[in-house]
Amino acid sequence: MEEDIQQTITAISEEPNGENALKILHVSAYFGPTKGMHINMFLRVFNNIVEELDSAVLLLKKKYLIFESSKPEIIFVLQETRNYIRSFFKQNGGEKESFAEAVNLLTFHLLKAEIPLNYINHALSLVAYVIHEAVELTEISAGLPSLIVTGLKKHNRLLEAYVFGKSSMEFFAKALGKTHTEILTLRHNLATVLDAGEQHAKAVKVLQDLIEKHLKYSTVEDITKSLVQHARLLCELSRYKDALSLYEILIGDRNVLETSDREILEAWRDYAILLSHMGRHSKAIEILQDILIQRSRIMVEDNEFGLLTRQSLANVFREQGNCVRALEEITEVFSESTKFHGELHLDTLRAERDIGISLLSKGDHKEALEKLEDVEKKFDQNFAESHSDILRTRANIVSALMNINEYDKALQISEDAFEKYKNIFGEKRHEILRLKYNIGLIFLKQGKQSEALKILREVYAGFDDIFGPEHDETVTIKAELENLGYFQPALHKAAEERDLIKIVSLSGNKVNINKEDSEGRRLLHHAASNGHIRVAKYLLKMGAMYNVQDFSSATPYQLASDKQMKDLLNSISNLFKDVKRGILDNVESHKELINVKDKNGYSLLHWAVCNCHKLVVQQLLDAGADPKSISLKGNTPLHVASSKGYKEIAEILLLSVTGNDLSYLVNYKTTEGGNTALHVATKNNDLDMVKCLLMYGAAYDMENIEGLTPVLLSTDQHIFDLLTLIQDLFSSVQEENSMTIIQLKSLNYDNLLIFAKVHNSQGYTLLEVAIKNQHENFIHELLELLEDLNYSK
Repeated sequence: MEEDIQQTITAISEEPNGENALKILHVSAYFGPTKGMHINMFLRVFNNIVEELDSAVLLLKKKYLIFESSKPEIIFVLQETRNYIRSFFKQNGGEKESFAEAVNLLTFHLLKAEIPLNYINHALSLVAYVIHEAVELTEISAGLPSLIVTGLKKHNRLLEAYVFGKSSMEFFAKALGKTHTEILTLRHNLATVLDAGEQHAKAVKVLQDLIEKHLKYSTVEDITKSLVQHARLLCELSRYKDALSLYEILIGDRNVLETSDREILEAWRDYAILLSHMGRHSKAIEILQDILIQRSRIMVEDNEFGLLTRQSLANVFREQGNCVRALEEITEVFSESTKFHGELHLDTLRAERDIGISLLSKGDHKEALEKLEDVEKKFDQNFAESHSDILRTRANIVSALMNINEYDKALQISEDAFEKYKNIFGEKRHEILRLKYNIGLIFLKQGKQSEALKILREVYAGFDDIFGPEHDETVTIKAELENLGYFQPALHKAAEERDLIKIVSLSGNKVNINKEDSEGRRLLHHAASNGHIRVAKYLLKMGAMYNVQDFSSATPYQLASDKQMKDLLNSISNLFKDVKRGILDNVESHKELINVKDKNGYSLLHWAVCNCHKLVVQQLLDAGADPKSISLKGNTPLHVASSKGYKEIAEILLLSVTGNDLSYLVNYKTTEGGNTALHVATKNNDLDMVKCLLMYGAAYDMENIEGLTPVLLSTDQHIFDLLTLIQDLFSSVQEENSMTIIQLKSLNYDNLLIFAKVHNSQGYTLLEVAIKNQHENFIHELLELLEDLNYSK
């Protein structure tokens, strides 16, 4: 091969324009091997005479030493030719002169106002050649790093500019001295890069480990990929905040749908997963969906990448709380991965484990446990015990066991796994902290509060370091510590100190006045035990639970320190008894305490509704009872009325509120299931209640925590038909279907009234959907229908 190249070069040198043609080869021998060269970049070599350049290029093409890309103006030099020329000059002399020509040519182009990224890549290749193959050429190339940094800065590639500049400065400063003119220039240019964006200075600490290594950069993409690998490593080490800073700077304003490189798409996927871990689920979903679109464009056959991305998407849905969608997605991924990879492939096992985790999140704890234990056996059979996926699986098994109250077994697995894996990975990994957190929770359940407090404090410090103070996991464990007395809540302190002004101020900020402390005591316990009657009355007025027990089973009444406090609490107990029996006598005299609650979070209004005492319900509302009062399980009085089928009482409640309060009440979701009153009514197949709720603006398509809308919960054909017709009409109005008005005109008065009042989950009526979409004909027709409706009324 070398002999053929030599013969060809000799033949070219004998041609009329041969010497000029060879200049192109000599200079480009040091350029990036995979990067094409624009023909016009060599014009300067030919004194800007286009004809001579074209002639030289044509000669090289005829001799097959260069070839065109899909674009005629872009040419490539064969790698074998580059290697031969470099080797020839190094052995026979002439390398310094030839390399200097390449430096001069690129310096000329890099000094221009507009610099193609391609030229910067070739300059990077020259620097890489000096660092790794030709240290003796350091002086000649000393000015290139500054020009490269400036060029990258112009392209807003600030992070790549900083990493390359810092790394190359260490090499050149060591060779030429820190006071060399070019080193000082480079140092100044690096400062301008940091000044170009405040956030880039924050990345300096993160990048120190990376920069200390002499990375083999040959292109901008190589720098980017090195940074991506570093960000991925930070994620694996659970250094999420550092990784997030690096990703946000690295990705900047770039768009997923403009990314053509698989490795960069993988970086986008890693970034999305990280965003989800940090609680930014919607953004993560948007990115992952864009990745799947772009993947279908640029790598259609890459099933593995698509499966991994879809698996990530399923996990984000689960972290978002959309367990049904997550389970559907991950089940499909598992099925396809089994066909593509086989049953025992790592990716397949991970997908199967994620099915178990989704079942766990969905509340199917026993089924989840069976699935996770089955997957653990497969992991154990095929991977070393130190494999991180075995740790993750065991941590999930512990969660499943805790949910079915098998605490002893959960503790045994947790402690065993924790001791093994902390020696391998250290204690600052997310998964290990979660395992440790479960140990703390088990100790709590077993009454070992001091042991639990010690562990939870350590886990809190770890979560705060990984996620920051605002993340859900950090906030959750902080709440546990508050309950254990590690953070003394300001309200409890205020209650002990009889500071009514502070209590009023804090409760006005929507602080939970029924929050327990390390002994299970609420604010009312403290007020009662210290004889603070004014504080107690205020707390009861704000909805304090009058008979809730602390961890020692003591109620505020039992802790009361004087007769006046006991009389107050006893009168409330009697008031609840009266309301449950339908007795009205004492309601008026207790108006200021009308929103007091019992140990279940039930208010007087809840009990009046529950026992179908319509007159008491109305009297309580007239006295100021809050129809939006929430029990511990998140039930409003309207949920109670809906579950009991008390339509008339439901109407009384709905008539007591207007505007936003009405929307809040009719669409409020329970804590555990995320069900609205309409979900409850449809599940009970109560057509009259369904119509009543729709009449008052219930959202027909509101999803519960499992992603189910009301229509999916009913087995009654009439309810199904009604809600399906509503769905069809909303879709028809959206699409401006001419049949919509005809369908509406065919409805009887009662149903038409429902269709005029019903809302979708965005809070829009049919008319508002038409207005939003600017369907003028529909708006006119609908308004006429509504006028007829009012006239009929």
